Order: sequence, then structure tokens, then C-alpha cells
Amino acid sequence: MIDYKPDRTFSKDLKRLDPRLATKFNGQHFVITFDRGHGQPVNILVVKGEDGAFRQPDNRDITKLKECDLAREDYRDKFMRVSQHYEQVREKMKKASHETFRDLTKDSKIQLQQAFGRLSSKANSAFRRVKLKPKGKVFREG
Repeated sequence: MIDYKPDRTFSKDLKRLDPRLATKFNGQHFVITFDRGHGQPVNILVVKGEDGAFRQPDNRDITKLKECDLAREDYRDKFMRVSQHYEQVREKMKKASHETFRDLTKDSKIQLQQAFGRLSSKANSAFRRVKLKPKGKVFREG
């Protein structure tokens, strides 16, 4: 049977984290809400088990809320964490572009050679053009 109230220790820990946090049951899962002071409370976290199954809220959810609270973290630590994340993102993008270019060159080597030849000034130079002489008799009008 589903207990529609969270554990009392969890509720105390949640209120200790921030008195405006609360839990409610939405019919399927527990939802952690935040009271803004005006209007309805805002849902900030849905408590789900593995594969979206029901579970009681516990310390994992408190830890997740602490991680999401940006005011608790020193701005220098946050800056370093964010900069490292974006550096990793840039490295992934650079690696992906290199792999894409490598794959394109493998697949279409001849097409690329032709395209580079058309764009290159030497491949389209006037002094390199050879005019072919017609074979056989040339008919002249006159």
C-alpha cells in the first residue's frame, strides 16, 4: 500500500534545508515544491524510482536539491566548474568536427579533389590550358 505522506525525518531535513520547501503527492509520485510567497507553489523535483516507479523521498533528493542550489556554492568554485564543463564541450565539438571531416574525406576523396582543383588558381590557369589540334582534314570555307 502506498503511503501518501513522506517520512518525518525527510520532512524535517527538507524544512532545515529551506522552510519554503514542501512535499505533496500528485497521485503517482511525490513532488517537492517551493513556495514563492505569492501564487501557487512551484514544482521543482518529482521523486521517481528506477524506470519511473514510485518511491518514498529520501536523502538522495536532499542531496540533489543541495546540488541545484546555486547560492550555497562559492562563485569561484562555480566559475571553475562551469568553465571546465564548457571546455569539455568544446573539446567534444572539436573532436566531432575532425571525425566528420575525416569521414567525409574517406567517403568522397575524388569529389573533394575535383572541388579543390576547381577552386585552386593553378588548376584553372590560362597558361596551363592546352588547345587540342583536330585530327584529320580540316574543311575550310572559301
